[in-house]
Amino acid sequence: MIDLFNWSEKLVLQFPGLTPHYTQHPIFPDMFASAVVAAIIAIGLNLAMALLRRKTTNIEKMKTVMKETGEWRKKYTEAIKKKDKQLIEELKKKQSQMQKMSMEMQQQQMRPMMLYMIPSFMLWIFVFPAIFGQTVALSPIVIPYLTCSADNVKNDTPIQTTNSTSTEIKQGPCKVPGQVFLWGWFLLVNFAFSGIIAKVTNTSIPTF
Repeated sequence: MIDLFNWSEKLVLQFPGLTPHYTQHPIFPDMFASAVVAAIIAIGLNLAMALLRRKTTNIEKMKTVMKETGEWRKKYTEAIKKKDKQLIEELKKKQSQMQKMSMEMQQQQMRPMMLYMIPSFMLWIFVFPAIFGQTVALSPIVIPYLTCSADNVKNDTPIQTTNSTSTEIKQGPCKVPGQVFLWGWFLLVNFAFSGIIAKVTNTSIPTF
């Protein structure tokens, strides 16, 4: 599910006009305020996704299906190890039923994700970059791909560029190592709170 979401996001952002435009003058210029506000928004979106999942997915039925398919797989594996042909044949008769049940549950999982993706894309492309800019927090440690590294800071230092019509200074978002990119902060907050939110809303999704 996560891989599909990331792949589709990368694909969509290849189209003209869908690449986020990060502001150079964020509404929350200091890192503390931007980190707190962005975290609150991320938690709110995570909560909205959980409530949407609860509304569109039969969680209890999904848990029952997972229990039944798990027991079937366990028995089938043990039967193969023991080379119990009679038991294998009996379990094979239920294979198509187990696969159908698993497919139905996977489709239920996809439904809230598809409903969530479009508004999420719009927020990521048009709203958040214009509010927060490209970095929103400061981490005491450098996390690859999620925070600015020393090389990022070196590459983003002001460079004087002159052409025939104007003189301007170009500068990237990284000023010190450890600055957390906007998307990286949302990712970290989601990982930190998704389990808590799922437990509170009773929307924990079993793993197939």
